[in-house]
Amino acid sequence: MKRLVWVVLGLLLAGCGRERVANIATPEQMDNKALLVILPSIPKEFCYADRMMEILDDFSVELNGTNPQMLSIEANLDCSDYGFDNCASIDLGTGDDNKPAAMIECFSDDQTRLCLMLLGNEYRDAEGNTFDETCIEGSDRKE
Repeated sequence: MKRLVWVVLGLLLAGCGRERVANIATPEQMDNKALLVILPSIPKEFCYADRMMEILDDFSVELNGTNPQMLSIEANLDCSDYGFDNCASIDLGTGDDNKPAAMIECFSDDQTRLCLMLLGNEYRDAEGNTFDETCIEGSDRKE
């Protein structure tokens, strides 16, 4: 019996520190973020996946952000839904999969907030249709 307890305890401890829990924002919290990264047509299960969080957390740090949070919305959203209208499209060329990629970069009217919408990596169903879900990562500005 003692041996079984040690085996179970060992298995539990081996898993500690390896799981990441998504810091999920409310829609109101996302409205107040200084940096938004919008990924259209990303299903919820991928939005909150560990690898997606790692990529977006690193991206947030590169842009001098803090307190990154994720939010999945069951609708197609873009930067204009967050009040951004000063936008420019940037061609990112093709990725490793030879698919064209682009980014729409938008600033708030007072230039204190930034919204990036990444295009070209949308998920599609078996018939080639995109999903009506949007994955959003938001960060606060480092003081």
